[in-house]
Amino acid sequence: MNRRQFLKTALALPAGAWMTNYNLLAHPLRNEIKITDIKGIVLKNQWKTLVKVETDAGISGYGESGATGDIFRSWVNTGNRPIRNKLIGENPLAIEKHYFNMSTQVHNLMAQGNVFSGIDMALWDIAGKVLNRPVCELLGGPFRDKIKLYHDDQPTDMLDKKNCRDWADKIKANPRGWTTIKMSFNHAFGNESPYSPHYLPTLTPRELNRLRQAFDNVREAMGPDYDLIAHAHSEFDLPSSIGIAKAVAPSEVLWLEDPLPPEYSSSWKALKEQSPVPIMNGEKLEMPKGFLPFLQNQALDILHPDIAFCGGITGAKKIAELAALFRIPIALHNLGAYPLLMGSVQFAASTENFVILENAIDKGQGTELMGEEPVVVTDSYIDVPRDPGLMRMNQEYLKENLRPEETWWGD
Repeated sequence: MNRRQFLKTALALPAGAWMTNYNLLAHPLRNEIKITDIKGIVLKNQWKTLVKVETDAGISGYGESGATGDIFRSWVNTGNRPIRNKLIGENPLAIEKHYFNMSTQVHNLMAQGNVFSGIDMALWDIAGKVLNRPVCELLGGPFRDKIKLYHDDQPTDMLDKKNCRDWADKIKANPRGWTTIKMSFNHAFGNESPYSPHYLPTLTPRELNRLRQAFDNVREAMGPDYDLIAHAHSEFDLPSSIGIAKAVAPSEVLWLEDPLPPEYSSSWKALKEQSPVPIMNGEKLEMPKGFLPFLQNQALDILHPDIAFCGGITGAKKIAELAALFRIPIALHNLGAYPLLMGSVQFAASTENFVILENAIDKGQGTELMGEEPVVVTDSYIDVPRDPGLMRMNQEYLKENLRPEETWWGD
């Protein structure tokens, strides 16, 4: 079979065969390109690590690791079996093989999804550039050509109705047209926040009443045409989580995110059974094995992986396929930089059970300035780029915003 026949066969495959599709496209180039280096840098306004994987073909891929710079570089370069030893000299297009090695073959240590996620992302970026396709096509899609985003924000005092109205006016006037807003709880208690060094994860009836009033104030200020999300940061016990779900239910939130500690326990199942609102979790979970018990025990209504933590794009696709078997939707957590945004958009376009993507645009982190192309959001939607790979980074912006202690791509 010649290359043209390979490509014709691959493009005719159904979306469910996404890895077979990709392997057929990549097979003719299996011996023609090698990985030469893996590098990481951290910017002044970020804490996660931007990743660069270089090849002998002069093509580099970019990604974003959920680990800090020191942790990322330590796992890549040092230790008993550093990641670079598994990848240098290897074919970057053998993504499934590299995912397996990075996620399982780490002698006497547990694999760190937050480290290798950025490398996996960069390998997909290389694959798209080598094969001259946007990554969503390599992943079996696209199912959609634009992605809905949600925005994180809240009034400075959710118990003050005027403050809520003023805040709502700013949200409604934002030119990006945000229609879905996630709000954290720390502003719901005014000057009596339970978030303190002595805080115990149990809310009293008085505090739950204040929480109910806070979300009711925001709903009144925003009106019925906006969707609200309640975010709890994984800090509460089961009785409080049930109370929180009941407190925010009258304001008709889309879901309650992360009320309990992130790992699976039967408390998640108990919460879901007693909650009047949908329950979400997942931003701190890694790889399919972290999500599987939630699915097996019907303990969540929606999964919320972050491709900088969960195992990159490959890990996220495996998680989404598991979730699809249970008819559970996928939203993506994302408070990162440009690589995480672009990787998430391509994943979202290729995933049938995807619904919505978080983003850090408008958060003052420079996310929208890191790419060569402008980030355009209209009515809460971003178009799926059709350029090969995931992204083209603005190297001048990166260099100008490098942390003082960092060296330029490890030079």
